[in-house]
Amino acid sequence: MHLENTGGPLAHPGHELNRIWWDEVTPVHAGSEFYDMDGFLKGKTALDRLELDWLGDVAGKRVLHLQCHFGKSTIDIARRGAAQVVGVDFSPVAIKTARDLAVKTGVADRVSFIESDVLKLDSVLSEKFDIVFTSYGVLTWLSNLHRWAEIVAKMLSSNGKFVIVECHPTMMMFEWKNGKIEHKFGYFHCEEGIVIPPMPDYADRNYTPVNETREWQWSLADVFRVLTKAGLRVTQFEEYPTCCFAPFQNMIECGDDLYRLPDGEPSMPMTFAMEARF
Repeated sequence: MHLENTGGPLAHPGHELNRIWWDEVTPVHAGSEFYDMDGFLKGKTALDRLELDWLGDVAGKRVLHLQCHFGKSTIDIARRGAAQVVGVDFSPVAIKTARDLAVKTGVADRVSFIESDVLKLDSVLSEKFDIVFTSYGVLTWLSNLHRWAEIVAKMLSSNGKFVIVECHPTMMMFEWKNGKIEHKFGYFHCEEGIVIPPMPDYADRNYTPVNETREWQWSLADVFRVLTKAGLRVTQFEEYPTCCFAPFQNMIECGDDLYRLPDGEPSMPMTFAMEARF
């Protein structure tokens, strides 16, 4: 399946602000050491240990990857034997990069990409999938989590599973400032969101985007609540003291592409993972 660009009006004005930001940073990300495009083209995995564990065996499965950025993880799922993988992102720059990457990696016959606001995905896609997947830095960009859960449920087959591996909302309350971790943001959802001014990019600390973003905090209770309301039941849930990147400058690497706080620093949950089914 191949759909041409279907991007239209986004679900919230803040999403448009964020799309501009992602259009700006995508070329930086694609060329960064953090995303290691050269290594990926040579066969290096894009999925970390937690994502692989929670996804499980994807061989022969139909997989929908929400908020896929420029498609590395989407393509990696296809490399692992998925029959069909569809990636979704609202950034036209990311989608073009993803489509080019699918051709370079030889999986364009099984991988397709849709340019769409995830909250409006059902206006352009009606298929059902064995696995609906999303990971790392996804919920903070969504203005309406109830609508997100509805989309997940609409796209999931009756015997399929939804998997999310995501930055923990507790970690999102803090920032690195003046050489230490400082509490900056509230834990609970704020309807209007928070405008985040330009700051060094997570993938390349030497690059500071021109554009600001609008982001929304969602509690774990919010995630459980919206999935339940959409008709899904959470079958597995875990929290982890590691993250796929280093949000604080004192973090240390603990295996391939995972980071933790140093010994002596009070721990906090950095990542959560969840599986839900009908």
